[in-house]
Amino acid sequence: MASAFAALFPTITPAPRGRLFFRAAIAGLVVLLHARCAAADEHTNVATRFGPVETLPGPDRSDIRFRGASLGQVDGNASLVKLTVQDDADYVLVDAVRPDPQCRHRFTLLQIGPGDEATMSQPFGDCLTGFGARRAGDKLIVQLASASTGQVHEFVWMQDRMKELTNVLTRCEAAQLTAASRWLPVATEQAARVIAGTGRAWFHTAPLDECKLSQLFVIPGDVLTVLHTYGDYADVAYRNPRTGREASGWIRLDRVAPDRLAPMRTPSEPPL
Repeated sequence: MASAFAALFPTITPAPRGRLFFRAAIAGLVVLLHARCAAADEHTNVATRFGPVETLPGPDRSDIRFRGASLGQVDGNASLVKLTVQDDADYVLVDAVRPDPQCRHRFTLLQIGPGDEATMSQPFGDCLTGFGARRAGDKLIVQLASASTGQVHEFVWMQDRMKELTNVLTRCEAAQLTAASRWLPVATEQAARVIAGTGRAWFHTAPLDECKLSQLFVIPGDVLTVLHTYGDYADVAYRNPRTGREASGWIRLDRVAPDRLAPMRTPSEPPL
């Protein structure tokens, strides 16, 4: 059965700072797991660097196995998502779907490796849905979202259990924190870009469609600087040549073209 997996320590999480929107510099690798990404990665078996992990469904429970040996059982029908964080070990998230319509999901985390080691956490995240995961220092953090409030709860791997942290994020905050630790920097000689396509290109506070700013946009021909890319979005800085006002944030990557390929013109509609 398909999982709902879509994509922090208080002392590690930096306060939003700089520029116009959330901007954070977080140590560690983050992966945001959107629904479409999870759908492609969900399996009843996944390959790790240390051997296969699989789930065998039973009448009421699923058996979780590593290299054919049982690690334990979880209630409900379980699917597996391998978290693509860089570490000496591999991590697999088990999403057990239960028949209770008010509380369908319960999660378990597997640490596979190094070597022959395999550890299964205690269940956590009842009634939440998957959102993302990241590393901060030597700690793995899993983000789960509440379908009713939209808030993102965070859980840190502590040996054989997941401890819920006190900080709660909005989806856009969580997505921005994730992107800030995984984005790809753009070389200076490739940073100058121009808005292509037709119509307004909207700014976003984070690289999610739902994080669009309803009154901040640029238009075709506007020249800007791309600082980073992440997924389908570019992290950009823009200065209005008429007013001198500056803005920064995320714009969809398909609206951004190298300036040598698109004509430059004086904006007829001020974006700010």
